[in-house]
Amino acid sequence: MENQYWHVCTEGLERNVIFRSRSDYIAGMNAIPVYVLSYNVRMLCFCLMSNHVHFIISGHEDDSVKFIRHYRKRLAEIPGIGGDDVRTAGICMKRIGDADYLMRAIGYVLRNPVNAGQRIMPSHYEWCSAGLYFSGYHGTCPVGRTVSSLNYRERRRLLGSHVEVPEHYTLSYEGMIYPECYVDIEAVERLFQNPGRLLYRLSRNDDAEMELDMTSDILRKVQYRDAELAGSVLSICREEFRCASLQDLTVEQRYILAGMLRKRYGTGFRQTARLTGTDPAVLKRIMTLRK
Repeated sequence: MENQYWHVCTEGLERNVIFRSRSDYIAGMNAIPVYVLSYNVRMLCFCLMSNHVHFIISGHEDDSVKFIRHYRKRLAEIPGIGGDDVRTAGICMKRIGDADYLMRAIGYVLRNPVNAGQRIMPSHYEWCSAGLYFSGYHGTCPVGRTVSSLNYRERRRLLGSHVEVPEHYTLSYEGMIYPECYVDIEAVERLFQNPGRLLYRLSRNDDAEMELDMTSDILRKVQYRDAELAGSVLSICREEFRCASLQDLTVEQRYILAGMLRKRYGTGFRQTARLTGTDPAVLKRIMTLRK
């Protein structure tokens, strides 16, 4: 199976945030190389925003799906980060078919802080890879304490994983693995050829088009397990219907809930019916009539 390029991201949380503090962001940063190594994908660029994350990666489709799903799961397990809201956040994935679209996607990802209204150049935003390209980094890690100097307990605390991280990876004084160690900087520089072309993509505002493109590619083919969605069902019951559990919903409310699950997570009729206690045949007729 051929390696492909993918734009993968989580949908923005509406009522919560993923990262509240520097330590949260550092934990999110350190999780990136763990899952890059776990699923043999190449990281071209990334951007961590307070309520969602973006990555441009290269790899087999199955590995790329596993990367974003397990990265999201890891975020949900980090103390103080969004919990169930993160665990059930929607995943978007768009296959990138040509070099022009790849450049546009990289520009879009790295522009996210600007899109969010932050008064900062993308290259100065700490939690993305914008500052790495055409800056003299060529596959070398900055000087610093290496991963090899950490004992087992320190590794577990920083990485939250048994995955073997290369011994030469280096850490900032705050314990963050430098992204120069795992981002494929040279691949991005070869793609753009010169800094001017990258700057052009960073300045080009085609964000609305890109966002519409991504929204149309919510991962309906990646099936969520019932257990993964149970927390989301309970949250919707409480927040939308002011009910403590699914059993407290009326029949009408259950079908409304079913529509919300299908819209947010792309669940199939049978799975949606299981999760909401509705009849799959009736549900299908209702959803068909609403189109």
